[in-house]
Amino acid sequence: MDNINVYTLDKGVSLALIKNKKFKSNYISVYFIRNLDRDEVTEISLLSNMMSTGCEKYRTIKEISKKLDELYGMTMNIGVTKHGEKSISYFKFLTISDKYLDKPIFENVIDFVNEIVFKPLVVDDGINPMMIDIEKDNLADEIKSKINDKKTYAIIKCIEIMCADEPYSINKSGYLEDIDKITPKKLYDTYKQLISTSNILITIEGDYDENYIRKICNKKFSIKRDSIVEINREKFDITPKTVKKVNEDFGTNQGKLVIGYRTGVDYKDYKKYYSLLIANSIFGGGPHSKLFNNVREKESICYYASSNLEKNKGIILVSSGIDAQHYNKALELIRKELDDVINGNITEIEIENAKKSIINSLRAFYDSISGETEYFLNQFISGTDLNINQVIEYIEQATKDEIVESMAGIAEDTIYFLK
Repeated sequence: MDNINVYTLDKGVSLALIKNKKFKSNYISVYFIRNLDRDEVTEISLLSNMMSTGCEKYRTIKEISKKLDELYGMTMNIGVTKHGEKSISYFKFLTISDKYLDKPIFENVIDFVNEIVFKPLVVDDGINPMMIDIEKDNLADEIKSKINDKKTYAIIKCIEIMCADEPYSINKSGYLEDIDKITPKKLYDTYKQLISTSNILITIEGDYDENYIRKICNKKFSIKRDSIVEINREKFDITPKTVKKVNEDFGTNQGKLVIGYRTGVDYKDYKKYYSLLIANSIFGGGPHSKLFNNVREKESICYYASSNLEKNKGIILVSSGIDAQHYNKALELIRKELDDVINGNITEIEIENAKKSIINSLRAFYDSISGETEYFLNQFISGTDLNINQVIEYIEQATKDEIVESMAGIAEDTIYFLK
């Protein structure tokens, strides 16, 4: 990645400077990376909500909003996401580049970032007690909304059943039963652990003077560090002993069928992984796929049908919406399309369409100011160092035999049906 330079600011703290002259903005992100942990996931999720409600210098949402306006309409986005079996708490800020202003604001922007991320509002040794009940309710609503969205719920349930004894089954948003037990003091303890023991990545993408940016970051980002957590590698080579089958009856009109497969493919085996990415695209990766054209369109069995490959775990999930009476037929047709890919019953046109779809999606990353940051984050967390052109080369050069071979170890693990 020729336009990206990575520096070490402190123990377990990396700074990535991403030069991008296409936009008039700077995109600043701070990521806290740690292993998914069932015991802390709800607290971390609630903490991400609390961090935008006030800090030492700007004690209310109104004061924070006013300061964002003063910084030429700077925007802020705080949340938590899941990357394989890793939890990522993120703080993202979008601001105009100094090159387009009469007076530079970058140092003021970094001061604001520091206030939000590293100086939360603490009262009586607890984080913002006045706001915690409101944010608890908001988090509960967020978790409930995923239950009410039956398509999302079915996927979550399939993963929970399939990966029951693995961190991948942990819900990044947390759990309703844990919310009431969280106090402001407990939340502050969690925050201190997050700051002192997480792996931290700070990224700045935009058009700027790199020496100036480094000088500012070295001066401003002084973080108290402790023993840094070691990030675990996901176990991807699990072979299911039996196929788990679970039916739930919610009395819904449209059933949700989700099938989980183990592939056993290591994403660090680049040739095999990117061949598998193509195979999945042929199988169910979009409007060009077998699931879409043969099961949804031709047979009209499914309202929707698609497959998704989880890179870190080597899992493929098929998600489809069907009427309950079509369960057996849908299962038969999905398996038939998968067998066709496994057995090499695929055309050159299907291969070409899949490759084009993946490459177009990759290139779309670069159509926004945050694109290169998100791409680099994925590579950084995965411990890989491929630029986008190298990835495209792996995809373009994959042969039909390699695509078929990548599916050789696929095994059905879990069938979940919500009816």
